[in-house]
Amino acid sequence: MKNQVMIGALLTLLLIPVTASAEDGANTSSNAYITIEKYTGDGEQPVNPIDPNETVKPAPDTDGKNPHQPSTKGPLSLNYVSNLQFGSQEANGNDAVYQVKPDRVINSQEVEIEVPNFVQITDHRGTNSGWTLMVKQDEAFKNGTHSLDGTELVFSSPILSSKSGKDNTSPTANATFTLTADGKSAMVMHAAADQGMGTWVDYFGKDLEAAKTGIQLKIPGDAKKVAGFYQTSLTWTLTDTPFSE
Repeated sequence: MKNQVMIGALLTLLLIPVTASAEDGANTSSNAYITIEKYTGDGEQPVNPIDPNETVKPAPDTDGKNPHQPSTKGPLSLNYVSNLQFGSQEANGNDAVYQVKPDRVINSQEVEIEVPNFVQITDHRGTNSGWTLMVKQDEAFKNGTHSLDGTELVFSSPILSSKSGKDNTSPTANATFTLTADGKSAMVMHAAADQGMGTWVDYFGKDLEAAKTGIQLKIPGDAKKVAGFYQTSLTWTLTDTPFSE
């Protein structure tokens, strides 16, 4: 009889936890906070256009022919623009097309490397309201009082890259555009609303080989070509509104 009582008590103890009271549960709430402040930095550092996760800096200006402006400041900034080098060419009485040389930058390992020519912008405004990048040639290529008349700077094969890598927020690059000494502006790339946030690079030519033809200088055969060093300047303008034809 004692054995039967002990077994019965053991069964009773095993059943007690299964019949827990519904009053043991409870709910409560908590809060989470963040304060967003306006971006006040000096603009983003340039990145390698082919590998935008690597920061770079301009190669040294050893001959005075490769100066670089620092990044513009503020939440919508123009961080970097390549100078365009077409090398030394013999005078030619025929129409001629010259290929651009690659840009040279210092990578994160402090090594000078070649990359496609590129332009970089950053949008840290937080408004997602879009922007437009335009460019114009300020005047003819000049060598003192001599000028190369009738030239064309042709940009093509644009590739966009970004640290975020989000295709659904990508801006739109102009597939091809031409600059002349008439000073007319051309659209380089633009972002509609909810596009183009963060840092974006537009580079011309998917790799170093393709980059040779990504930007070309066309000089007509009838242009006067007095021997010497010719240069012009380009003005790049970033505005805080979407592109309008």
